[in-house]
Amino acid sequence: MSIRIILIFLVAIVVFVVAGIVASEYYTSQPGFCGSCHIMKSYYDSWEKDKHGEKGITCVECHYAPGEKGTLKARFKGLGQLFSYLATKDKEVRKPPKVPDDSCLMSNCHPREKFLDKELKFTEKVPYVHKAHEEKTIEGQKPHCDTCHLHRSVEKHFEVPKEACYLCHFKDAEFNKDRSKCSLCHEIPTKPLQKQKEEEATPEEEKLITHQSLEEAKVPCWSCHYELIQGRGDIRERECLFCHQSGILKALEKEDKKEVMHKAHVAEQNAKCFECHDYIQHKEIKGLAYLDSMIANCNSCHPEPHIHQKLLIAGEGGKGLKKTFPIAHYDMKTTCAACHTKDSHDIKGRKIKGADPKNCMECHLKDKEKEVQAEKWKTDVSVELKEARNVEKNLIEAVGQAKGKVPEKTIQKAMALLKDGQENLRIVDAGGGVHNKKYSILLIETAIENFEDAINLFNEPH
Repeated sequence: MSIRIILIFLVAIVVFVVAGIVASEYYTSQPGFCGSCHIMKSYYDSWEKDKHGEKGITCVECHYAPGEKGTLKARFKGLGQLFSYLATKDKEVRKPPKVPDDSCLMSNCHPREKFLDKELKFTEKVPYVHKAHEEKTIEGQKPHCDTCHLHRSVEKHFEVPKEACYLCHFKDAEFNKDRSKCSLCHEIPTKPLQKQKEEEATPEEEKLITHQSLEEAKVPCWSCHYELIQGRGDIRERECLFCHQSGILKALEKEDKKEVMHKAHVAEQNAKCFECHDYIQHKEIKGLAYLDSMIANCNSCHPEPHIHQKLLIAGEGGKGLKKTFPIAHYDMKTTCAACHTKDSHDIKGRKIKGADPKNCMECHLKDKEKEVQAEKWKTDVSVELKEARNVEKNLIEAVGQAKGKVPEKTIQKAMALLKDGQENLRIVDAGGGVHNKKYSILLIETAIENFEDAINLFNEPH
């Protein structure tokens, strides 16, 4: 065989190999190849219906950075994905590939100058400007295009779900303050809120109530619209284990974990917001159900509910007492449900769980004749409390009589003692002395000492 034939044969082999590589690269870079994988079928179907599919924009044009296609890095990335898909029986991608911002922002796609400063309509009533969001970060979170433009459902390849807006605007935010301010998205209505006819009430006869007038009067929006925001966007830490096998608990212990987590997951495009966070809803509720969200959150109307009962049980909070005197239940971590088991009603007729003295006796006494012990505790505290109130009344009268007759400093000192004593009595009175009789009596005695010391101030020579 001549050298010429050998060379022709070798060239043919090289051409065949190169052609095979080019053909295989072309074929494997086509959406149809991606869609042939069992795990990619739903993504391919949604792409095909999307504007990107209609315009023939292939998967690799978005999922690879500009200039990355055809490189060694891209080939290894593709092989890694292929092996991952072949090795699983899952029906969906556990960790979708990234979409680099540069792929979206190319001059022939979505260049910044075309949309960055432009006011767009997110909904019919809600405007949106990309620049305002691009320039802001929340606790280390650098947003990307796919932070908001998500593949969220099988019907759509890309969409901006409203829940993405709600998570950023409402999580850990005070109602109608800063990033949760209503006017960021909504125009303040000008229509009067009264439904009466114009002939029955004119602006001259009766001031019309509008959202503007309520805002000027500093009436908080949540007083009428509290139910519009539901949920807190809490982190489901158990979800971390789907991606992390170790080290996650140590990372979560960091003081600045919000910034650390956002940087590692959002800024680095390693996870989507709702892979970690629960949803926050923002919608109107019809009927009486609109009150349920307010009622369910006791703190909205009753700051620190049952605070005085908790102070009594823990044996703390008293003025003039340096030590704490917790009841035994506190150290045993006994909750309210241990005693409050009886169906009952409060003074307003509302259903409550009342305390059943029999529960106490089951633990404390075997002698059934002593079942009235709890009532005795209440009576003892009530008698002592009544005595303290009488001394308090004497002090208040003494202060009134002393004004203008004794130095102002003496009055101020007496008032400070009065205030401390009243705080001790408030804990006992509001907290129910039976929750910790020993500590209740000690608080009452300390209050009486305060009142008597204050009265004695007026008997001293001035």
